[in-house]
Amino acid sequence: MVTSSVSVVVVSFNSADELPLCLESLAAADGVAKVIVVDNASTDDSRDVVSRLADGRVDLLALDDNTGFAGGCNRGFAAVADDCEIVAFVNPDVAVAPDCLRLAAETLAAETSLAGVAPRLMRGDGVTVDSVGQILHPLTLEVRDRGYGRELTPELLRPRPVLAACGALAVFRRDALIAVSEGSGPFAEEFFCFWEDLELGWRLVNAGFRISSLPDAVAVHGRGAGASDGRGPLRWRRPVELEACVVTNRWMTLLRHLDTLDLALRLPLLLGWDSVMTTLSVVRRPKLLAAIARRWRLVISEWRSRNRRPRRRLADLPW
Repeated sequence: MVTSSVSVVVVSFNSADELPLCLESLAAADGVAKVIVVDNASTDDSRDVVSRLADGRVDLLALDDNTGFAGGCNRGFAAVADDCEIVAFVNPDVAVAPDCLRLAAETLAAETSLAGVAPRLMRGDGVTVDSVGQILHPLTLEVRDRGYGRELTPELLRPRPVLAACGALAVFRRDALIAVSEGSGPFAEEFFCFWEDLELGWRLVNAGFRISSLPDAVAVHGRGAGASDGRGPLRWRRPVELEACVVTNRWMTLLRHLDTLDLALRLPLLLGWDSVMTTLSVVRRPKLLAAIARRWRLVISEWRSRNRRPRRRLADLPW
């Protein structure tokens, strides 16, 4: 029987400014048994902030190298106690409502077929939605955060199946994550960051698990996505190495999880769409091409290993 206590993993990289609000919200949250802060070799005061704010429930796991969001999540997951049945992954720029994680744990306890839930993430203005679970765009198969940038609607306030929970705040049954773990843990470390949340959710769904949105569980997300300030699409404002992760991780996810027939039917559209969007980005930032080339071997490796995973048709996924 799933208990209501939650272990929380927070992956930090130069997050000294965001961590205080995050840790204070977790200290006031119901049902939190342990908080594991994984510091990815920060060069700011992040570790000092954690040490200063830590109470008996907070552990600091200081890494010598930056393992990315995926690697940090796996290190934190490995440090979760064996008797803990619910694990939440919380970004340092997220502040949870006091009942958020308790509601998530109670939902997972009541619906044992669920592997995870996607709480409702709001922007700092309290009006704009950031994410209520992730699905795929029906044509381009890009990641879509439900409600992103819009005001709340009645439809967004109803729980419904989703393909994944936004990595900024995702709550899972530990046994489900163990069931689909590969290599060092549930997250694909070769992704480093971006698309790792959607990939994990899709892997869970392909393995027969369910993920649901949970709009009553609320948190505030100061979404940065690794981008600099300014105008224009995020793909133009992220560091080129991170944007290269977005481009290559998308294709690794599609090759990993798309059914063969769906891949064949969608490939012309996918290649056309990505060629246009990537070309526009490379014209604006020529160094992006070299960054993508450095990671393209991972896409080739994914193509060669396609036959080793179960897959569902796109029509059978949550939309």
